[in-house]
Amino acid sequence: MAFELEGAWLRELLDALPIPVVVYAPDGTMRFMNRARFEMAGDVKTLGEAVARMSPEHEDGTPFMREQLPGIRALNGETVTGERMRLIAASGQRIVVVANASPLRGAGGELLGAVLVFHDITKMSELERGRRELFSMANHDLRTPLTTILGYTQMAQRQIDRDPQRALRTLAEIERQTLRMVRLVHDLLDVARFESGVVPVTPTLGDLSHHVRVGVERHSAEGKIVLQGPDGALRALFDADRVDQIIDNLIANALRHTTPGTSVVVKLAVEGTEAIVRVVDQGAGIVPDEQARLFTPFYQTPRGRSYGGTGLGLHISRRIAEAHGGRLWLESTGTSGSTFAFALPVQR
Repeated sequence: MAFELEGAWLRELLDALPIPVVVYAPDGTMRFMNRARFEMAGDVKTLGEAVARMSPEHEDGTPFMREQLPGIRALNGETVTGERMRLIAASGQRIVVVANASPLRGAGGELLGAVLVFHDITKMSELERGRRELFSMANHDLRTPLTTILGYTQMAQRQIDRDPQRALRTLAEIERQTLRMVRLVHDLLDVARFESGVVPVTPTLGDLSHHVRVGVERHSAEGKIVLQGPDGALRALFDADRVDQIIDNLIANALRHTTPGTSVVVKLAVEGTEAIVRVVDQGAGIVPDEQARLFTPFYQTPRGRSYGGTGLGLHISRRIAEAHGGRLWLESTGTSGSTFAFALPVQR
């Protein structure tokens, strides 16, 4: 009776743990799994069923050989620690876990089974992947403009006397490439600051309407933008450079994703105690799987990757809005387009 009570207590304890735990008999039959394991794997009865359902892969996407699996290795008497795996959870979502497995032995050393414990590190894995891609991209995106700037500088030097107009066009391209590098460096510095918990903003009283209008004008050469909103001033406390950063990011994203020949609409309104800026494109919309990840650092949609960039714009913009006591969100999306919005407190 005492053993049974101790076993029930242990089961309740394991069930309360947020990390998946499963115990297998020597033949691979499941003896116990806690609630977290059930939610991760579903109702599987054997190690073989779990493998078939979850399709384990290495983190780089290559499949595991059966003898490499932590559960198989533990049933063969090996202790496994820190094995990173990519799995398909019962929900259908692909997750990344760290698996630890250990054989269970009796008093005489005989093998009684194996226990496996999993830690979900999906977010950390995506962050690491994003950083790798970012530094790879940064290496390319810094080197390419520098090479271009050097070439154009040499060209401008040759043209300055013979063809001043052509030299001016060359200097304009040098400026464009330099600004591209400056934006990249700023993104890298911002994400480093944000990871330390610091979001540097210096709010002052200003006219948000003016900054929205100027932001639209900055991008007017890139595509058709329609501005809708009140003509008068809209007073708010904000860091002008940082809010310009949000406006530029949202308008640039909308212009990239809107259907050719259509307009991007920028709407400014006061609702309650907030001034809300909405940027509306007429693109194909954002699928549900992508919506949940839009504001995570380094994430880019498949279409967004074709335009380059850091995958940091929305993440940084949201952090800036929150540092002002405001917010930034995806308000709506569908086959007729998407609306991103950010809100700042207004001064009455």
